[in-house]
Amino acid sequence: MNKIVETVQDWEGYHAHMHEFPGTVNEYGNFMDAYTRTPPARFQGDSADTGFYPVDTFTQNMIKKYAIEGIDGKKEKDPRPTGSFYLTKDTARKASEEVICTHFALCGAKGTEYLATHYEDAWNYYDVNREGKIDAVGVSQFFRFLTKPLGTIDL
Repeated sequence: MNKIVETVQDWEGYHAHMHEFPGTVNEYGNFMDAYTRTPPARFQGDSADTGFYPVDTFTQNMIKKYAIEGIDGKKEKDPRPTGSFYLTKDTARKASEEVICTHFALCGAKGTEYLATHYEDAWNYYDVNREGKIDAVGVSQFFRFLTKPLGTIDL
């Protein structure tokens, strides 16, 4: 059976809302395989659960709520998730709305106004190769740059 979604030419990868998607393999074909998002081990659980090193909960949140998981073997018959996560310009903007609202109380129209002024510069600074995506691991630096005019941010 041929996959349909995973082999579409402009398909970016697995979005956060696809987590625990059961798949659609049936007698009519294979629209899409099942998908379960598995963040890298250092971003799973809670440090209170493991008793080991602290978990970077900010990056954990970005991976769970906003990041897209890349795909490997897209041109092959059986593409699979890579385990690498990134934010596109659109998903990073949605995350930016949450960050400036929760950390600086710039919600709604005030947040939209701030992002209209500062978002493009921040995005262009971090998307240096103009790929339309930035790595989700280490994305806190992007948000520190974006919010620099507002003061320091503890992520």
